[in-house]
Amino acid sequence: MSILDLISLPESKTLEFKEKMPEPHAIAKTACAFANSGGGTILIGVVDKEKTITGINEQEIHALEEKIANIVYTMVEPTAAFHISIHNLEGKLILKIDVFPGSLKPYHLKNKGEIEGTYIRVGSTNRKADLETIEELGRQRMNISFDETSIIDATIEDIDLKNIEIYLKKRKEVRDIPKVEPDAEFLKKIKALRQQNGSIHPTVAGILLFSSEPEKYIQGAVIKCARFKGTEMDEFIDQRIITGSLFSQIEETIGFFKKNVKRSAKIEGLYRKEEYEYPEKAIREAVVNAVCHRDYSRKGADIKFAIFDERIEITSPGGLLPQISLSDLGTGVSELRNKIIGRIFNEAGLIEGWGTGIRRIRNEIEEMGLMPPEFRDINSFFKTIIYNEPLQERLKFDPDEKEIMAYIQKQGKASTKELEKKLGKSKATIKRKIRNLIDNGYLIWVGRSQKDPSGYYELTGSKKVPL
Repeated sequence: MSILDLISLPESKTLEFKEKMPEPHAIAKTACAFANSGGGTILIGVVDKEKTITGINEQEIHALEEKIANIVYTMVEPTAAFHISIHNLEGKLILKIDVFPGSLKPYHLKNKGEIEGTYIRVGSTNRKADLETIEELGRQRMNISFDETSIIDATIEDIDLKNIEIYLKKRKEVRDIPKVEPDAEFLKKIKALRQQNGSIHPTVAGILLFSSEPEKYIQGAVIKCARFKGTEMDEFIDQRIITGSLFSQIEETIGFFKKNVKRSAKIEGLYRKEEYEYPEKAIREAVVNAVCHRDYSRKGADIKFAIFDERIEITSPGGLLPQISLSDLGTGVSELRNKIIGRIFNEAGLIEGWGTGIRRIRNEIEEMGLMPPEFRDINSFFKTIIYNEPLQERLKFDPDEKEIMAYIQKQGKASTKELEKKLGKSKATIKRKIRNLIDNGYLIWVGRSQKDPSGYYELTGSKKVPL
């Protein structure tokens, strides 16, 4: 991505702007946060909101470059990998500091120590990491997922044989994997049990998948379901806390969904077919994603499944992993937070292919003719929103406007000149069409100003539509 493209973007978990050189402590905190996350870039000499390039004095820039390098080397432990470059834009100099994802996590401020000085990136801010997050960073360093760790207080008696049988039956049906004797050796092989210090204990995955009371050991390992009246969380129509193994939690949540949404029936040939106001396959996929990818190390946080009059919201603790962004969703990019749960879900047919879940949700919704879903990564929670509103009720555009939307969706972005050429229309006509799309919330302008020659239009994140 070019420096101009970066400047056009808002601050995020991978990007930060500084008008002038900040305090050393601020630079060090951001370097820690980026290294502990998926890396990131600091641009010095740019005003964030206005995207004004203020630049850095030419006589000072090399000294500033050396100062920043010394800050990272002396204040951050372990030393974060970074690269500093100088860019000339509009005759003004900008410092670009690229901090790379670290492999020696947790990175922290040397003078504060690991417990008090570890920072992570949440949205566009640096946050002091809590103890649970520091432990997770340590596991990332050792390439161990939380669901692989042992629960010392639990014993093999906490594993319910009937839940193992469900798994063995599913993987036989779906993957044609021969059934085996579900003894302790088998459970160790699939990492549901782990031997440690001469004794055997269930792993987090073992308890979640095969115990009938996982919440006994993993606080918040439940799904809280609610049907609200209207469009806000003011009044309950129905609610339930779903417990049990992850397999049963998924099925019972789908049962709650079927009980609390509208359905209609139509005749297909000789048969009567019932259809819910949301595609069941998309809802199931979203629930499986929430259960499979949630952060179970966050004590007390649970999954929320909320039904409103016009939408369903599924909220899962644990935002996207550092190396994944919202733009990666549906492109096949995949990274598992819970490696054991992910593998067992795949064997049981709950996950059909790595990195394809979001794409299947979108396809099912598009096939039913509904508004596209929304995916949000907010304050370490991931939220999926699925609407029951038909797409055509929102799309009341003329042919030119539809062609503009289709072109931008295909290309990702477009300038006014590109659209003039594509549609063969005058600049004034294109501007008028674009204004209608902007006013209706379907397009946004990305640029330092309205006259920025490098600026372009793109679809808004909440209303990207299939055309």
